[in-house]
Amino acid sequence: MIPLVVGLVVSVVLLGCAAGPVLDLLRRSAVGPGTAIACWTAALAGTFIAAAGIAAAGLLAPPGPGHGLLSRLRDCLPHHGRLATAAAAVATAVLAAACAAVLARGLPRLGRAVRHRRRHREMLRLVAREDRRHPDVLVLDHPVPVAYSLPSRHRAIVVSTGAQRALSAEEFGAVLAHERAHLRQRHHVFLLALDLVHAMLPWLPTVRRAKARLPLLLEMAADDAAVRVHGRKPLVDALCRLSAAPAVAGALGVAGALGAAGTPVAGALMERVLRLEGAPARPRRDVRLAAGLFAVAAVAAPLLAGAAAVVELAATC
Repeated sequence: MIPLVVGLVVSVVLLGCAAGPVLDLLRRSAVGPGTAIACWTAALAGTFIAAAGIAAAGLLAPPGPGHGLLSRLRDCLPHHGRLATAAAAVATAVLAAACAAVLARGLPRLGRAVRHRRRHREMLRLVAREDRRHPDVLVLDHPVPVAYSLPSRHRAIVVSTGAQRALSAEEFGAVLAHERAHLRQRHHVFLLALDLVHAMLPWLPTVRRAKARLPLLLEMAADDAAVRVHGRKPLVDALCRLSAAPAVAGALGVAGALGAAGTPVAGALMERVLRLEGAPARPRRDVRLAAGLFAVAAVAAPLLAGAAAVVELAATC
């Protein structure tokens, strides 16, 4: 049991603390944003799984009072001394209180974000009108050029009349392709899951870095999807025309998503434009292979260790 818990602790240290700086190097190597997103997602998932395994071991390992969740409590605890049982109970209470405090602080923020997004969609139903040419677009009568998407089953893309006037037909098509890529690739779900992990494990460096890095990578992935259909120049021109547009909380706009503090990520739009204007980097096979191996190992190792720990805890009774 002890080696398994040590393995989970090592996983949290490696993935939650050391993996972030290493994954930052992917932005400067010849690897696409999709591969980088997969690596960041695997690091976050592995960290969460390992942390959950440690919490389960602390709550369920004998002589902890939670041991009875795996078998009858009265059949397990009599085999352990009163002092050990009392110490385990205190440690379990501290661990449970810490987890409850983190959830009480983070989960309400997620609830407010979801409610804000729902109210935003309800407001759009009142003030926006449907675009006859595009079945997934709502048009907002406003002179400021704005284009963004919200997760919705019906007309999830919102554009302003100012954007329609400011953009050419090719630029407007690139913007729609960008937003459709966000919706098709479920980028809103990525950001919501990121907010959940950040709410539960905000002190880990990898989680904090992912909170700052992933929104930009998601925008780059949507950029690549739009470039494959409409080319680079229309998208770059559209980004420049929409650069002054305000960001919308809870949405993914072509000009950029909001950062961790609720403001647009500084320099993110310029980095995307420079990337699109530069020569396309050819993916390096060795880097992509290493990234794939990392993504698999980051999830598989803590998952196997956690599963083995649960099996051993169940067999203890």
